[in-house]
Amino acid sequence: MSTTTTTWLDPWVERQISAGRLSPGARGMSRADAAEQYNEANALTPADEDYLYTPEQAQAAAREVLAAVGVHIDAATTVALTDGAAGRWCRAYLVNVGQIEAGLEQLHLITGEHLAARAVLRQLPWR
Repeated sequence: MSTTTTTWLDPWVERQISAGRLSPGARGMSRADAAEQYNEANALTPADEDYLYTPEQAQAAAREVLAAVGVHIDAATTVALTDGAAGRWCRAYLVNVGQIEAGLEQLHLITGEHLAARAVLRQLPWR
Protein backbone atom coordinates (compact mmCIF):
# COMPACT_ATOMS: atom_id res chain seq x y z
CA MET A 1 0.00 0.00 0.00
CA SER A 2 1.43 3.36 -0.96
CA THR A 3 0.66 6.63 0.70
CA THR A 4 0.74 10.02 -0.87
CA THR A 5 1.83 13.08 1.02
CA THR A 6 0.29 16.34 -0.06
CA THR A 7 2.06 19.60 0.69
CA TRP A 8 -0.10 22.70 0.75
CA LEU A 9 1.52 25.36 -1.40
CA ASP A 10 1.12 28.76 0.20
CA PRO A 11 0.86 31.48 -2.48
CA TRP A 12 2.90 33.91 -0.38
CA VAL A 13 5.70 31.37 0.09
CA GLU A 14 5.60 30.58 -3.63
CA ARG A 15 5.92 34.29 -4.51
CA GLN A 16 8.94 34.58 -2.19
CA ILE A 17 10.52 31.51 -3.82
CA SER A 18 9.90 32.99 -7.29
CA ALA A 19 11.45 36.29 -6.18
CA GLY A 20 14.54 34.43 -4.95
CA ARG A 21 14.03 35.34 -1.29
CA LEU A 22 13.19 31.82 -0.14
CA SER A 23 14.55 28.50 -1.31
CA PRO A 24 12.22 25.75 -2.54
CA GLY A 25 12.84 24.08 0.83
CA ALA A 26 10.44 26.63 2.34
CA ARG A 27 7.50 24.81 0.77
CA GLY A 28 5.43 23.30 3.52
CA MET A 29 6.80 25.68 6.17
CA SER A 30 4.56 28.22 7.85
CA ARG A 31 4.95 31.76 6.61
CA ALA A 32 6.34 32.88 9.96
CA ASP A 33 8.88 30.04 10.09
CA ALA A 34 10.01 30.66 6.50
CA ALA A 35 10.41 34.41 7.10
CA GLU A 36 12.24 33.81 10.38
CA GLN A 37 14.62 31.35 8.72
CA TYR A 38 15.29 33.82 5.87
CA ASN A 39 15.93 36.70 8.27
CA GLU A 40 18.21 34.64 10.51
CA ALA A 41 20.15 33.15 7.57
CA ASN A 42 20.79 36.65 6.23
CA ALA A 43 21.40 38.23 9.67
CA LEU A 44 18.59 40.71 9.06
CA THR A 45 16.81 42.83 11.65
CA PRO A 46 13.61 44.88 11.22
CA ALA A 47 15.87 47.89 10.55
CA ASP A 48 17.13 46.25 7.32
CA GLU A 49 15.35 47.04 4.04
CA ASP A 50 15.53 43.36 2.99
CA TYR A 51 13.92 42.11 6.22
CA LEU A 52 11.11 39.73 5.32
CA TYR A 53 7.74 40.23 6.98
CA THR A 54 4.83 37.93 6.39
CA PRO A 55 1.67 39.76 5.34
CA GLU A 56 0.29 39.17 8.84
CA GLN A 57 3.43 40.59 10.48
CA ALA A 58 3.35 43.61 8.15
CA GLN A 59 -0.29 44.25 9.11
CA ALA A 60 0.62 44.18 12.81
CA ALA A 61 3.59 46.49 12.21
CA ALA A 62 1.42 48.91 10.19
CA ARG A 63 -1.17 49.03 12.98
CA GLU A 64 1.56 49.73 15.54
CA VAL A 65 3.05 52.45 13.34
CA LEU A 66 -0.30 54.11 12.72
CA ALA A 67 -1.15 53.99 16.43
CA ALA A 68 2.04 56.00 17.04
CA VAL A 69 0.45 58.85 15.07
CA GLY A 70 -2.97 58.50 16.68
CA VAL A 71 -4.68 56.28 14.10
CA HIS A 72 -5.98 53.22 15.91
CA ILE A 73 -7.12 50.37 13.66
CA ASP A 74 -8.94 47.27 14.84
CA ALA A 75 -7.05 44.00 14.33
CA ALA A 76 -9.85 42.69 12.08
CA THR A 77 -9.39 45.60 9.65
CA THR A 78 -6.91 45.22 6.80
CA VAL A 79 -4.44 48.06 6.28
CA ALA A 80 -4.08 48.70 2.55
CA LEU A 81 -1.98 51.19 0.63
CA THR A 82 -3.56 53.72 -1.70
CA ASP A 83 -2.46 56.63 -3.80
CA GLY A 84 -5.89 58.21 -3.29
CA ALA A 85 -7.83 59.34 -0.26
CA ALA A 86 -6.94 57.67 3.03
CA GLY A 87 -9.42 56.45 5.64
CA ARG A 88 -11.93 53.70 6.22
CA TRP A 89 -13.06 51.80 3.14
CA CYS A 90 -15.31 48.74 3.56
CA ARG A 91 -13.35 46.32 5.77
CA ALA A 92 -10.05 48.06 5.14
CA TYR A 93 -8.28 51.19 6.26
CA LEU A 94 -6.53 52.89 3.36
CA VAL A 95 -3.25 54.69 4.01
CA ASN A 96 -0.72 56.49 1.87
CA VAL A 97 2.91 55.44 1.78
CA GLY A 98 3.81 58.77 3.41
CA GLN A 99 1.56 58.01 6.38
CA ILE A 100 3.39 54.75 7.03
CA GLU A 101 6.77 56.48 6.65
CA ALA A 102 5.71 59.27 9.05
CA GLY A 103 4.40 56.70 11.51
CA LEU A 104 7.67 54.77 11.33
CA GLU A 105 9.58 57.97 12.12
CA GLN A 106 7.24 58.76 15.03
CA LEU A 107 7.56 55.20 16.37
CA HIS A 108 11.33 55.56 16.19
CA LEU A 109 11.18 58.82 18.14
CA ILE A 110 8.89 57.31 20.79
CA THR A 111 10.49 53.88 21.25
CA GLY A 112 13.90 54.08 19.60
CA GLU A 113 12.84 51.09 17.47
CA HIS A 114 13.73 51.43 13.81
CA LEU A 115 11.70 49.54 11.22
CA ALA A 116 12.65 49.78 7.56
CA ALA A 117 9.83 51.35 5.58
CA ARG A 118 10.47 49.31 2.44
CA ALA A 119 10.31 46.03 4.35
CA VAL A 120 6.90 46.87 5.84
CA LEU A 121 5.46 48.45 2.70
CA ARG A 122 6.49 45.52 0.46
CA GLN A 123 4.04 43.21 2.25
CA LEU A 124 1.02 45.54 2.47
CA PRO A 125 -1.67 45.18 -0.20
CA TRP A 126 -2.60 48.01 -2.56
CA ARG A 127 -6.13 49.19 -3.18
